[in-house]
Amino acid sequence: MLVVAGFAQSHPDKLFFKDRLEKLSEDNLFKTEGYYNWCSSIIKGEDGKYHLFYSRWPKKYTFLSWLTHSEVAHAVADSPTGPWKYKETVLQSRGKGHWDAITVHNPKIKKFDGKYYLYYVATNMGDEDYTDEDLVEMARVGYSHPNWKKYLRPNQRTGVAVANSINGPWKRMDQPLIEPSGPITTLTVNPAITQGKDAKYYLIVKGDKPNETRFIRNQAMAISDSPVGPFVIQEKPVIDYLDTEDMSVWYDAKRDYFYGVFHAHSFIGMVSSPDGVNWKKATEYVLTPKKLEMNDGNLLVPDRLERPFVYLEDDEPQVLSLAVKKGDEAYIAFVPVKQQKRPVPNKRQQAWQEAELGAVFHYDLHVFDGKKYGQGGNRIDPVTDYQVFNPKNLDTDQWIKAIKDAGFTFAILTATHETGFALYQSDVNPYCMKALKFQDGKGDLVRDFVNSCRKYGIKPGIYLGIRWNSFVGVHDFKVNGEGAFRENRQKWYNQMVEGMVKEICTNYGELFEIWFDGGADHPANGSPDVLPIVQQYQPNCLFYHNKQLAEARWGGSESGTVAYPCWSTFPYYSTGAGESAHQSIGKNNFQLLKEGDPNGAYWMPAMSDAPLRGYNGRHEWFWEPGDEAHIFPVENLMEMYYKSVGRNSTLIMGLTPDPDGVLPEPDVQRLKEWGDEIKRRFETPVAQTKGEGKKLVLKLSKAQPINHVIIQEEIALGERVRRYKVEGLVKGKWTKLCEGQSIGQKRIQQFEPVECSKIRLTIEQFEELPSIKNFAVYQVD
Repeated sequence: MLVVAGFAQSHPDKLFFKDRLEKLSEDNLFKTEGYYNWCSSIIKGEDGKYHLFYSRWPKKYTFLSWLTHSEVAHAVADSPTGPWKYKETVLQSRGKGHWDAITVHNPKIKKFDGKYYLYYVATNMGDEDYTDEDLVEMARVGYSHPNWKKYLRPNQRTGVAVANSINGPWKRMDQPLIEPSGPITTLTVNPAITQGKDAKYYLIVKGDKPNETRFIRNQAMAISDSPVGPFVIQEKPVIDYLDTEDMSVWYDAKRDYFYGVFHAHSFIGMVSSPDGVNWKKATEYVLTPKKLEMNDGNLLVPDRLERPFVYLEDDEPQVLSLAVKKGDEAYIAFVPVKQQKRPVPNKRQQAWQEAELGAVFHYDLHVFDGKKYGQGGNRIDPVTDYQVFNPKNLDTDQWIKAIKDAGFTFAILTATHETGFALYQSDVNPYCMKALKFQDGKGDLVRDFVNSCRKYGIKPGIYLGIRWNSFVGVHDFKVNGEGAFRENRQKWYNQMVEGMVKEICTNYGELFEIWFDGGADHPANGSPDVLPIVQQYQPNCLFYHNKQLAEARWGGSESGTVAYPCWSTFPYYSTGAGESAHQSIGKNNFQLLKEGDPNGAYWMPAMSDAPLRGYNGRHEWFWEPGDEAHIFPVENLMEMYYKSVGRNSTLIMGLTPDPDGVLPEPDVQRLKEWGDEIKRRFETPVAQTKGEGKKLVLKLSKAQPINHVIIQEEIALGERVRRYKVEGLVKGKWTKLCEGQSIGQKRIQQFEPVECSKIRLTIEQFEELPSIKNFAVYQVD
């Protein structure tokens, strides 16, 4: 369970903005009558207005006439999100005898050293003669026209026009900027350029992947001392592992990092680089799937969603613009990026915090061997006979019904743990349920578990243990062995793990949380690259966690409790994993994990966890015979509840199905008793209210005793409260009942019974206007 920070790089990628993408209004959609609009690029002018340079071409020639009839137009707006108004056409094809004879497309506008540079793409027919009518026919026929593949596509090149004013006039170069070489061949298109802190110019262009029979495009980086070249293409590609297009690139001086946004077949993604040459998948690799939310509640699902462009001010993304094709319409969508002063939860974190109470079911081969579980040995000694797995009365419905009856809202299953055995049908890991005699090798515990969760309205999650695997010899992420033998096996193991993560993410529907045991290491350290897979295939799933990102944090102990105060914010974007703790996280017995930091820059709520069978000196995450006496009593479980859920932490209880495949009846009974007690105490408040401001007064129907208060902030707005007090009007005099610091998702406080006619919540210190979604009082006997 130990989760401590040991960051893989001293210079990390820490730009996060995908969860700040807002819904679209009609004003954010730029359409013009009679034209397809495409390929946006925004710059702020000296006039204080925003200037859009984009591609457009007449609808009468069909959509594919982008390669025969496109022009670059200029529009203006008071906001980078629109609405935009067409101003003028600034570039058109120059006709025969020029490299940019046909079409002018995909502009990128930049300002360097007081001059404006308009980068664009064009093509020509070489020495082949043609007429305007020929161009119309090529557009109508499209990709299957012989001239398309022979001339139009391979002759595409990138060029630049220069002006002293945003309004022109624009002077073009007689030759293209760059020819394909190194990691790209055939063409140089889709330019994107930025200037690094070294004053050099970094130009990304797209071309075909060399020595590739499939239709795969690479992205290449070219560097120059001047915005007009000459540019030298670097040998190392920006992207060559995925067919991508349409880069938008910038250097982020605030974070000292390069970023590039692209479109792939199913998503809009981002890559990053510390130096502009060595690129990797960004921490936020998947920005959005190819669908957009409208503010009227509808979902825009385009036929094509391409040409991403990120507009920034002061190194902060303001707008993600995208080209949309829907039917016979093509237009540009400008997705606003919400600006926020302090951290707030993303939708996954908010759902996880509001879920409050979940279970993790631990199940593995050693449950069946009749021996006491020992973690140290289990990590290095393979199970002698995996056919021992034989839960004859397997009933995942019974598991899930037990936690449903107890009031739990989500559940997690150990799909793999330290033995390495996978409790599902894997095509990439042979050490799985396919290898069992049980259910003729067709069993799939993950499938059964997820189906049971959905049957009872419980949100399903999956736990994947990839840090240890005694079967293939993996310890602390590293495969044993030396030299090429170890390196080859590590590569195989990484590919297997990445394949397993994809299987889990794609074969079982939407998941609520993916939990990597002890964290997953950073891919820069040679470990499996799991974060991009989860982002791509499970965009609504909480990621917990690796050295790149933690969307929740371990609360510092396995006691089912956290310290107080417990803030949802944290100074780091990841807690890391491994024994090399970041000093400020590891010191004072992980106090930072336990309490968080009210001034932390990142939202990272705390998890409390404990096994149900952890009472009276035991701490059993897996079933052991004769352990019923070590099930926590209800009074201890209630104390956990007060000191976890009641302290702004999500509580996850470890449950232990037995060798027969059922949750033991004493455990089921105790869960029910616990759930009933929570309900008895807190289902019906004496009174409750909500509101904004630094003071809330709750008037009771009559003077009566109370001894509990529950306070909840509207955490979607962040944690705003820093200090508060609760008072009761006792015989006409305000008397302090309790006080505290953090509230967050939920704060439960108990005090001696007092008879009051009114209750007052006063926020004594806050960062912004407090928003209290629930202020409730109770009398608990």
